[in-house]
Amino acid sequence: MGICTHRAGWAGLVLLAVLASGCQTIQFVRPHVTTASDWPTDGQTAERSRVHDQSLPAPLTLAWKYNANAGFSEASPLRLQDRILLGNRKGEIHAVELESGRGRGFKQLGEVIEGSPLIYEGMLYVPISWGRKTLVAFDLAAGTIRWQQRGVPFGTALIAQRDLILGVDLEGTIRAYAMDDGRPAWTLSLDTLRTFKASPVRISESSVLFVDVTGTMYGVDLDTQTVTWVKDLGAPVYHTPAVSEAKVAVTTARGSVYLLDTITGDKVWSWQGPEHIRMGAPALGLSGVLAGASDGIIRLLNRASGSVEWEVAVDDVVSAPPLVTRNHAFVGTLGKELLGLDMATGEVQWRTEVDGRIKSAMALADGGLLVLAEPRWLLYYRPEIEGTASDKNTGDDHP
Repeated sequence: MGICTHRAGWAGLVLLAVLASGCQTIQFVRPHVTTASDWPTDGQTAERSRVHDQSLPAPLTLAWKYNANAGFSEASPLRLQDRILLGNRKGEIHAVELESGRGRGFKQLGEVIEGSPLIYEGMLYVPISWGRKTLVAFDLAAGTIRWQQRGVPFGTALIAQRDLILGVDLEGTIRAYAMDDGRPAWTLSLDTLRTFKASPVRISESSVLFVDVTGTMYGVDLDTQTVTWVKDLGAPVYHTPAVSEAKVAVTTARGSVYLLDTITGDKVWSWQGPEHIRMGAPALGLSGVLAGASDGIIRLLNRASGSVEWEVAVDDVVSAPPLVTRNHAFVGTLGKELLGLDMATGEVQWRTEVDGRIKSAMALADGGLLVLAEPRWLLYYRPEIEGTASDKNTGDDHP
């Protein structure tokens, strides 16, 4: 009897260990299968326009919230099939079931994740901004690390270019690696004395735009590894630009907004607000440039002229990029508020208090809105339909 009890106890411990280890990784059955509804990078595409031809009617209601155990960068959550993937400032990647909000595994890949990870052809590429690892390639089918790099860290999002993965490191050098084994392919130094806070954005099939904190912009041809144009805005840039229809919108920390031609870098127009305000990250669509600011005012600037189409005052700083749908713009504030605006008029049609400051980009998923709120919450909102909020995960189901 004692022996059987002893063995049963050990069997239980082994089972618990297996279950625990199963939660310590992330696996997909067919991670190469993607659809147009997936969200493989910050902003869904490398242009990061933040504008989407989908309808998301306000008001919204909270469907669930998930405790991600730490804070986030300014990038949006990612989505692959039926799960959400997000990195935090503890160097963890979490997988969350979209339908229920329950944890479906997590993996410690580094010490701090600041830039957006990238899902590409069954792999998750993760930039690490602190520690010995600097770039990790995680196989989503095997649930294991395929390769990793050490050296100068990456603090911004990554870009896929054919069979290469690349980004700009904290010393201003673009580094490209072979996707299959992490072999260094080429490097291009932009400026070793400057820092990059804004993520790179794709401006053509083979060209990417990089902008440093001083406001110097570099158009880079990835095929030839050359800088094709340089533009100095003369003001600090901390937020990722937005690209749409061969134009790029850039906001500065001295109250200005620029619209530039992506081919030449020439200025189409600029708008100057009060110099003491910091403009938030922009969204760019056919209607114009939409951005909040440190003065709590959200402005829509006409795409053709740069004139103010409308502006609306909210209760706190807006630094995160708006997410624009067919008829609405969704905006989060550092005052713990989420708002839905009418894109035609700027009228606030819906607002709700959230569990923390919103300083990260949002994402769309299955007719709902994914929101990151400091210090550790992933929130999922759906259109308000009777019975929607009756079965919420309150965030206690941490893996």
